[in-house]
Amino acid sequence: MGAASEFRVETPRLALGPLKAEDGPALGRIATDPRVAPMMGTIPVPWPDAARALWIARSRFRGDVGFRLGIAGRHDGRVIGVCGLGGAPAALAYFLDPDEWGKGYATEAMHAFVSACFARFRWLDVIAADHFADNPGSARVLAKLGFEPTGRGMGRSLARLEPAPNIHYRLFRVAFEASHEIP
Repeated sequence: MGAASEFRVETPRLALGPLKAEDGPALGRIATDPRVAPMMGTIPVPWPDAARALWIARSRFRGDVGFRLGIAGRHDGRVIGVCGLGGAPAALAYFLDPDEWGKGYATEAMHAFVSACFARFRWLDVIAADHFADNPGSARVLAKLGFEPTGRGMGRSLARLEPAPNIHYRLFRVAFEASHEIP
C-alpha cells in the first residue's frame, strides 16, 4: 500500500486522494453551498481562506484513522467532494458538490473508500456514521453500503441556528464483507 502518506483509491469514474492547497476554492464553494453547509457539522459559513487552508493541511493521511481525501473526476481531476474517516469510534464523513448529485458518485466513492479503509485498517471492525434527518440522500448512500440505523439524536452544524435531529448508523466489517468485495 505504500508509505503512510499515501492513501489513494480509484473507481471507474473517480479518484480519491490527498487534498491539495489548490483544492481550497472548489472546496469552499461546495462546502458553503446552502444545500451542503447545513449538513456539515464543523465547517463555518463563510469559510475563510486561512481556516480552509488549515482544514486541508490537517486532512493529511498520517497512517491511521483521522484523515480526509478529495473526491475528483478520474478523467478531469476536478474536485467534486471530500470523504474522511476519523474519531473514536471511527466515523465516516463525506460531502459532494450538489451539481454532481444524482449521478451515483457518492455511493461509488463511499463504497470504494469504505472497502479501502477496511482493507488497510485490519483492526477496524465497525464504522459509524450519521446524517441530519433532513438529508435523505445520505440515508440512501449509507443504506446501499449496508449501514444499519442505531438511533436518533440531535446534531449541531455551524450553518444551522439550532440543533437538528440526526440519525446514527453503524457498519460492521463482517456485514460489509459478506455483501461487498474488499481488495
